Amino acid sequence: MASMTHPENPRRSRVLGATVLLAGALLLTGCGGSDDSDGDGSTQQGVASLQSDAPADKATASAAPSADDGRPQLRLDSSEEEKNHYWHIYATCLKEHGHKMIPVRGPDSIDDTDQSATAKAAVKACAGKLPLQPPEMDRSRNPHYDDDFRAYVKCLNRKGLKVTALPDNSGWTYNGNSTMTAAQQSQVDKSCTMEAFGGETQ
Repeated sequence: MASMTHPENPRRSRVLGATVLLAGALLLTGCGGSDDSDGDGSTQQGVASLQSDAPADKATASAAPSADDGRPQLRLDSSEEEKNHYWHIYATCLKEHGHKMIPVRGPDSIDDTDQSATAKAAVKACAGKLPLQPPEMDRSRNPHYDDDFRAYVKCLNRKGLKVTALPDNSGWTYNGNSTMTAAQQSQVDKSCTMEAFGGETQ
């Protein structure tokens, strides 16, 4: 894993390939994945609203459903099992719709370089299953996101995972080779995420 995208559709590279950052560009329809009761989602909290065409005396303005309706909402304290469960559903949906995968990395590893028409259609069809990141890690919902992210990267380095933040605070890259095991890196990441992003957001 050469880099990590933390917030927004990142599905982390250890499972789905770091730059799946469908950067909020993930539209609104669900797909029939392998688990009908769950969905997956990523970032961007766009909410569209429509006004009724009916005269004011016959109808009132009504809001259209949010693009995020039905998408699973991850929490800072979500277990790895829970997160992997939802990402598996999303990845399975993409695969079933023809999106290229990278099997050598694992069954849920999405080929984020696939920009074919089929892949774009798969992303659109499966958008309703893309997990929403915790509100604290969503720049549009956390006004202190950049400060929190800098604290997060500082924590990672303090705990021995030597990394450098990307310029836009969307993730980080290794600062040299890590000597930590995957399990150690996961524990440090979880600890620092809770420490840096664990405050209240408005």
